[in-house]
Amino acid sequence: MTSTSAPSLSRRGRAAYAVVAVLAWAGVAATVSISTAGGYPPPAFYEPGLFAGAPDGWAGAPQRLVECLSYFTELSNIVVAVIATRLARGRGPAGRWTRAIHLCATMMITVTAIVYAALIAPSETLRGIGIITNPLQHVVVPAAMVAAAFGFGPRGGITWGTVARALAIPVAWVAYTMARGALVHQYPYAFLNVTRIGYGQAFVVIGAILAGAMAFLGLFAAVDWALRRAARARA
Repeated sequence: MTSTSAPSLSRRGRAAYAVVAVLAWAGVAATVSISTAGGYPPPAFYEPGLFAGAPDGWAGAPQRLVECLSYFTELSNIVVAVIATRLARGRGPAGRWTRAIHLCATMMITVTAIVYAALIAPSETLRGIGIITNPLQHVVVPAAMVAAAFGFGPRGGITWGTVARALAIPVAWVAYTMARGALVHQYPYAFLNVTRIGYGQAFVVIGAILAGAMAFLGLFAAVDWALRRAARARA
């Protein structure tokens, strides 16, 4: 790992992140507004212990808003939108927190895509506007973010401190999810549904996901190092 800061992006890099930002913000705005207004059709099957039970109409809007923002998918898309906007604006080199949030966003959106494809999509039936917004947040934005990160950087600036800071948001989400779940007895995903699977199994899944997150951080750091080495060899 390197202790140097990441240099500024090229014009094409900033343009790539502008596209990522537009896609991510569009997905977040659409999903949050539609969810809050109760615009998504109810699930065909309800599993006790998952988010549900908000009153119809605007009386249930606050609960639906909180639940929407409590999904890891939504958080990861928001983090991507924020960092992509920062990089698209191109305000100088990426400092340590910018680099950490970029690494965090790339890891989180990758976990979002893989966990969705492996654990959620096989049993989910998309209906209504979800046919558009769901793939946007789980497939299109992850692909665009990873392509921009690998294709344009930023490069360098990854230290052990960067990795630790990159884990702060996902770890905080886990703590929030389990603490809130203990109070309201509802969880965002079936694989975290303590009501059905118990705390032991839920924490096994959390441990596996965090281990995967660490592996992705290591992979991204290794790819960054390899790309910088290849660029120096061509220079």
